Amino acid sequence: MGAALLSVAGMQARRAPQRILPEAAELRFAFLTDVHVTPGGESDSLLRAAVREINASACDFVVVTGDLCNMGSDAELKCVRGILKRLRKPCYVVPGNHETTWSESACTTFGRCFGNDGRIAFRAGRYLFVGFAAGPYMKMADGSVRREDLQWIEEQMRTARPDERIAAFCHYPLTNDVTNRAEVTSLLRRYGVRFDLCGHYHTLKLCNFDSIPGLMGRALIDGKRKGAARVGYSLVRVWDDSVALYEKPLGEAARLAFAIRQGYSPELGELPCDPQPAEPSYAVTGAKRVVEDEASIYTGVAVAGDTVYYGTSLGVLKAYDVKNRREVWRRQFDNAVYSTPLYGDGVVVAGDAAGALWGLDAATGRRLWRIRCKTPVIGDGVIDGSWLYMGLGSGCMAKIDLRSGRVAWRFRFGEGQPQGRPAVADGRVVFGAWDTNLYCLDAATGRLCWKWNNGNAQKLFSPGHIVPRIVGGRLFIVAPDRYMTALDLRTGREIWRVKQRKVRETTGVSSDRSQIYAKTMDGELLAVTCAPDRYVETWVADAGWGYDHNPCPVEVREGVAYMANRTGCVAAVRENGELLWAEKFASSAANDFFVDSRNRLWITFIEGVIFCLGDPVTR
Repeated sequence: MGAALLSVAGMQARRAPQRILPEAAELRFAFLTDVHVTPGGESDSLLRAAVREINASACDFVVVTGDLCNMGSDAELKCVRGILKRLRKPCYVVPGNHETTWSESACTTFGRCFGNDGRIAFRAGRYLFVGFAAGPYMKMADGSVRREDLQWIEEQMRTARPDERIAAFCHYPLTNDVTNRAEVTSLLRRYGVRFDLCGHYHTLKLCNFDSIPGLMGRALIDGKRKGAARVGYSLVRVWDDSVALYEKPLGEAARLAFAIRQGYSPELGELPCDPQPAEPSYAVTGAKRVVEDEASIYTGVAVAGDTVYYGTSLGVLKAYDVKNRREVWRRQFDNAVYSTPLYGDGVVVAGDAAGALWGLDAATGRRLWRIRCKTPVIGDGVIDGSWLYMGLGSGCMAKIDLRSGRVAWRFRFGEGQPQGRPAVADGRVVFGAWDTNLYCLDAATGRLCWKWNNGNAQKLFSPGHIVPRIVGGRLFIVAPDRYMTALDLRTGREIWRVKQRKVRETTGVSSDRSQIYAKTMDGELLAVTCAPDRYVETWVADAGWGYDHNPCPVEVREGVAYMANRTGCVAAVRENGELLWAEKFASSAANDFFVDSRNRLWITFIEGVIFCLGDPVTR
């Protein structure tokens, strides 16, 4: 049987789901999720113990629904793979948000370790299991199943035979935590999916996913639930028309958590189900949707005249003429594009997740230059005059001649992606990285002037995806530690540092450069004055969104500040704090704003749509 298995020990990409067991009336399998392994830590040894226990059990196979680690780093992923390789059972793994959001390899290491890109299907008994990922990819956002993944899911489910049942698994619960949840559950219902496995919330729970039974598994370590075993995993039993979830404390007997009939049942109907999210409605804003791509978009745009440049999850960089509604050219890369394109002097610049930075002719897409990088290029850059300042993958920032691609200097700082857009002013280049540090370099030489960190060793609190703001010789940042910090640009001296409101990553600068804007995690726009040596709030405008963690920067146009959130909403606030409007443009997180030379405001959303405000051509 070993040669037919699709296991962690020897995964290979295959076109069709593989059968691992003869048809049987009953299946028993282990269900791991949210193991969050830190190499050498407690979770490392506990997962090893769970593997030994599963090997000694009567389980048929193992399903792992993501959050294998914490930062999605190569070291973490290789550690988990090494542990799971010890399983003597077939093992099927999909990534969670901790593998896709902070991945230093732009999710490529996961594929090399586990043999799939977040999509995997297999047969066991008379069941077809279809696993998929929901991101979010390379930035804080809600989950969202990519368009190309939905197509793949349907292709797999079409292969089900008349007597075969379908089960699904994904890290995210299929609730409003997934922005296109209705599209996903509609597809699963259309093919009669019997139940879905998920994790994410670290607790055992029976859920109603739009009339599909949802079995939420426990985390490896869970000390928060009253009466719960601190360490353990889940077991699933499937028989006849039923499915049951058991809690398996490590070293103890399994405990039945719940059992329910597969598919829809009156018992399932009694469970709460998330209401359907609101539909987009943006007529009051004057916005026009100008692009609807066949893939997901994780970049902002560059604009030259009526041509818009953007990248997609399928690794395509596109030039699109919005006036004539036609594609001008496209460039296919070997992996996704997460780096927002830049335009200057007839050149379009973009990085790709395969590990290269490209300079292309803006009119034709012809290659002008390419810089090969050792790791994926996922960060944004900035053009200052004829120079490009941009990260060349993990652990490297560079100054590059825009026309020729000549590298004037490289600053190597170890490891960690410099994901956010650098700031350039007063002869300084400032950027943050996912290594806990903020760096200030001499723009001419690349020499380190100073570096700063918040004193916390937790990399998730790094200023890795921020846009530093330089005003009047001062530097302002907001990072995931929820502090707002003002530093002296010349010396790095801390002027003030405040945790008064729940700010996170998103900032902007007022049109008169007297105020710094920050979006709070309560859906507010906060204005803070730049000049004083102490923290002074000017005003706070509430968009009415509630909780939000989207890092889309704030943009200012014609005396109005614009911010966007994780569910596709955009708000416009006058620079006196008056909320003008807050409307829902899309169903997914916003990526970035861009104001072009004609004063048009552009914004992109993960679901693959681009909007424009302020140009009669696009109305």
